[in-house]
Amino acid sequence: MSLASVLLALSLLTTGLAAQKPLPASKGSPQVGQKAPGFTLADTAGKPVKLSELLATPAAPGAKVSWLLLIFYRGYW
Repeated sequence: MSLASVLLALSLLTTGLAAQKPLPASKGSPQVGQKAPGFTLADTAGKPVKLSELLATPAAPGAKVSWLLLIFYRGYW
């Protein structure tokens, strides 16, 4: 297999991946800066963790939590 055929195959593959349909708009998704609703999820050990508990727990003695970064992975299968 020549270098030219490998490069052609790679360029066709990357072009095909870039030409995929974009994700559909999500009407109910949270927006940047929007206050998150209260929720409870399991941590890596299976223990339930509440958002309200995370916000109430100081990171250091005397410190107050004023923000929390949430990352949402949007599935598309």
